[in-house]
Amino acid sequence: MKKSFFSRQTLLLGGFVFASSIITSGCSPLKSSPHEQKHQMELTLHEVQTNLDDVRHDLNCYQTEQQILDGRINNQENALLELKRHHLEKQLSKIETLFEQLAQLERNLKNLENVHKSTNDNLQNLVQHANETSAALAQYREKIHELEITIQHQDQKFHDVAKLKGLLETLSSNSTENVQIYRVRSGDSLEKIAKMHHTHVGAIKRLNHLKDDLIVIGQELKVPKS
Repeated sequence: MKKSFFSRQTLLLGGFVFASSIITSGCSPLKSSPHEQKHQMELTLHEVQTNLDDVRHDLNCYQTEQQILDGRINNQENALLELKRHHLEKQLSKIETLFEQLAQLERNLKNLENVHKSTNDNLQNLVQHANETSAALAQYREKIHELEITIQHQDQKFHDVAKLKGLLETLSSNSTENVQIYRVRSGDSLEKIAKMHHTHVGAIKRLNHLKDDLIVIGQELKVPKS
């Protein structure tokens, strides 16, 4: 379309030049008659007019195409601007989301720091309590050890008293009763021996310092005389 438009412009310009040369010269190269010159002039003017109409038509078409192209360019520019705006809004939304996530992470980090601080405080309190408890337990152990020593001394005293009591009972029994020696035989028991000698098991055990009722064959026992 552009090539045809410029070709017709060139042709129209040549026609104007040719018409101008004829008008200014007043004669043709072949020195034709005035009637022929007039006819030739009319043909040339008609051709120029036709070409001028074509140029105007092409110009209108060119302007129309130019307007269409301008409209397309404007639409593309608007679409590009809309795309840029949409992309910018999307990026801004992402940035805002990232800032919110960053703020949330900072809050979480602050909470973790507080929890860590609280945990450290609790741990220090527990360590202090454990130290105090350890010290108290050490004191209790010392007291328990002292009590054990005291109990051992008391047990030793009780044992000494019991031995002394048994000895005194033995001496008392020996001084008040006649004692005889009995050799244990098969089938004997302290109860049987006590019945045989008309006494009781406790007296035989005291005389012989027995802690239980166990006796063996051949064992010599002190028994009161009946």
